[in-house]
Amino acid sequence: MGEEITGMRSANGRKQPFGRIASWIRQEKALTGFVLITVFLMLCSVVWVYHIKVLNAPKVYSDGFGYYVYLPAVIYRDFSFGFTENWEHPLTLIEAAGGMIDKYPVGVAIMESPFFLAAHLLSLLRDALTGSATATGYSNLYQYMILFGGICYWAAGTVLLYALLKRYLGFSGRVSLLACAAVTYGTNLFHYASYDACFSHIYSYFLFDLFLFYLCRYEERDRENKNRLWQTCIFGLLAGLIFMCRNTNLLFVLTYVFYGVRDGKTLRERMLTILKPRRAVPIVLAGCVSIFPQLLYWHEATGNWFVYSYGNEPFYWLKPQLMNFLFSVRKGLFFWSPLLLLAVAGMVLAFRRRRQLDTGLTVFFLVIVYVSSAWWSWYYGGSYGQRVAVDFMCLFAVFLAHVFSCLEETGRRDGGRYKLAAVGVYGYCAVCVAWNLLCMIAYWYRVLPSDMADWGTVRDIVGMLGL
Repeated sequence: MGEEITGMRSANGRKQPFGRIASWIRQEKALTGFVLITVFLMLCSVVWVYHIKVLNAPKVYSDGFGYYVYLPAVIYRDFSFGFTENWEHPLTLIEAAGGMIDKYPVGVAIMESPFFLAAHLLSLLRDALTGSATATGYSNLYQYMILFGGICYWAAGTVLLYALLKRYLGFSGRVSLLACAAVTYGTNLFHYASYDACFSHIYSYFLFDLFLFYLCRYEERDRENKNRLWQTCIFGLLAGLIFMCRNTNLLFVLTYVFYGVRDGKTLRERMLTILKPRRAVPIVLAGCVSIFPQLLYWHEATGNWFVYSYGNEPFYWLKPQLMNFLFSVRKGLFFWSPLLLLAVAGMVLAFRRRRQLDTGLTVFFLVIVYVSSAWWSWYYGGSYGQRVAVDFMCLFAVFLAHVFSCLEETGRRDGGRYKLAAVGVYGYCAVCVAWNLLCMIAYWYRVLPSDMADWGTVRDIVGMLGL
């Protein structure tokens, strides 16, 4: 019976979607196992941290609460958010353009909405059966469902990332899986897909993976003139949603601009391609439609369609904290996630090959690091590591794949050199993963503070090993 279902075909001879998915899962057993095991560990981590051992605190809090609060506002029909006054988590509105607004954009709430709706329906059912009053929009069930949603977005984003690496960038399945596993366990990605899944970062991670996957798929089909108008519009819809999750992440469209660019000639050709009206107009119009929920909220709250919602929080463009952002003990990207230094080496390797995404990803990395380090709060408040990097973890995965692929090619050419290089590279990865997992647990147990870490903090973390 199972074979009949998975092999079912439609009248035109094509496999049904369920059949294609089941066939793909059978072919990608290693990826399926990795995703299922990691999802299980993330669920266990959430239960352990919030329910059994570590914390008795809100699961949706801080910036995550600012992103989330639009959803209960729909229930209460109150976008002035007065209903939060008696809640355990306060909401601070800021004055901007003559009105009081929630500074956080609405995109995360849109992506959380399926999980919020499921929690709300279950709460209404429970209240009807038991006479309780849990359909408040912020009871435990809602908060746990938001964390579960973050885990689901990690899983979906990682499957897309794996498919991007293997199908469109030409890496082997082994290399693609290693890259996905490395960024999951060797960086703060695991943490922001579970413990702090209420923040915006895991949603941006998913959207970036989806954008790159769709970009490669679209360009491949475009060479065969298979794309239709609505497929072009999807770029605008995705860009708008990326903007509404985190405004500065709109810079990720640079990967679209520089797709396939290797030199001056290919750059000119790319500009001529993307500026054609049949491409540019649908994308711009779709993007405007996509951001309408954000514009509508700003207009209702202030009377203005466009608002700088962060008030007096500036960028210091002439004084970016680049060294602090990248290397400081307090929040340095490479200090707390040293595995990513290997991805920088991958950028150098990629320069020789310059595959279709390499130039765009490199340009985006340079720009987003500058912009992020120029923000007045370059350390981004309470966080585990440099949390803004979670958004573009797909970038590091691509360049890590270059390193692993180079190692794989070395093994085919020279077994002796491969063994030595493999010990170095994979040994370094193992140490980085161990360091990250230790630091993550230290963060959960408050040994690693949410801010102002120093060398004494490092000694405390190492001391957890009893050394």
